[in-house]
Amino acid sequence: MSPTLRQHLPPRARRLEHASEAPGERLSWLEATLAGRVSSEELEVPPYSVVILRVQELMGRRGFGMNEVAALIGADASLATDVLRCANSSLYRRGAAVIDLTQALTRIGVQQVNRLLLAAGLADHAQASGPLVELRRLAWIEGIASAAICQSLARLRSLPTEEAFTLGLLHDFGKVVAVSGLESILRAGQPVPAVTPVEWGALLERVHVEVGSYLARSWKLPRMVQEVIAHHHADGSGGNATDPRMLDLVRTSDQIVALAMSRSRVTEVELAEVKGLTPGERESMASVVEQIPGFVAAFETPAPPGLEPECQLEQPETTLTGPRRPLSLGVSVKVANRARAFYALTIGPDGIELIGDDVLPVNRLLEAELRLARPATVWLLSTLCRRDGKRFRAEARPFALSSATRTLWDELK
Repeated sequence: MSPTLRQHLPPRARRLEHASEAPGERLSWLEATLAGRVSSEELEVPPYSVVILRVQELMGRRGFGMNEVAALIGADASLATDVLRCANSSLYRRGAAVIDLTQALTRIGVQQVNRLLLAAGLADHAQASGPLVELRRLAWIEGIASAAICQSLARLRSLPTEEAFTLGLLHDFGKVVAVSGLESILRAGQPVPAVTPVEWGALLERVHVEVGSYLARSWKLPRMVQEVIAHHHADGSGGNATDPRMLDLVRTSDQIVALAMSRSRVTEVELAEVKGLTPGERESMASVVEQIPGFVAAFETPAPPGLEPECQLEQPETTLTGPRRPLSLGVSVKVANRARAFYALTIGPDGIELIGDDVLPVNRLLEAELRLARPATVWLLSTLCRRDGKRFRAEARPFALSSATRTLWDELK
């Protein structure tokens, strides 16, 4: 480590730099080192996409055509694929599927193109392989979910939807950048601390606002975006913010996302726990939550190759805590548009246990077909994958169940 970085570390962290300290102490050292890189402005941030900049410049001119926008986006195969998937996701789909990029852009709408390009441009970074990929992937799911919720809630409140989407996407993106920063430190020779996912999550909660503010300054984002990143967890009404209503919107989306990440189904009843939502907003948000998995999947990157789980985090023996019963059922799980065959061993109210020959990436939203007499499709959030002899044992919990799939799940469990 350079002298510049070392001077930003507290004395105790400098003493631990080469020590064989306990996992908790190594975690503290990683946090202090990350803070040092932010303070010295040496933390790497993802570049702002050149294609997105060109599209924004083109759309800022008078008389541009969707064919011109499509030509620019089409030069980047990854972005073009993401746009097509978004246009065909449940959040935007109207009528038959589209396969033409110009038609996809027309369906999405001029005002929404830039926000989706921003999300697509960040997707590869947010889902890149690495020793802490599970942490980064979970933060990305929460960010995309917040973007969809903010956009829909802004429309109900007559607020700018494009700005709301961007705020939802970026206000916690500091977590993704922080994970990448921690991985860069680990690649320098530090072992991955053997601490629980809860402890990793607590670390990200402590650092993500500072890292996110650093990202916003690096990208020269608008003042309102920087304010929301800096203050969305702060106490108070946000009366000094450029637009307190937008800050309140993001804070509300955080509550809804927390419900979606912890409940198999989010209804108007659960949404009554969210402060400030009107009955009409609760009804609309319940519908939006059901659309989140398909929207997240639109930005899904290819699954990592190899026959071993890619993450190096400590995994518990099980992530399922509720009662379970044996189940004899084939389950086809789709990962990056490739179906993988599994067999269900047990099921309970909080999840399902699977066994198969393939790896399931952890903390990924997966479309699963239950091979019943009348096949049914549900969305699952994978929570564990580990070797079991020559096969892999995986666990997943139901995510954003509809009324019909909730009834089906209850019947199975």
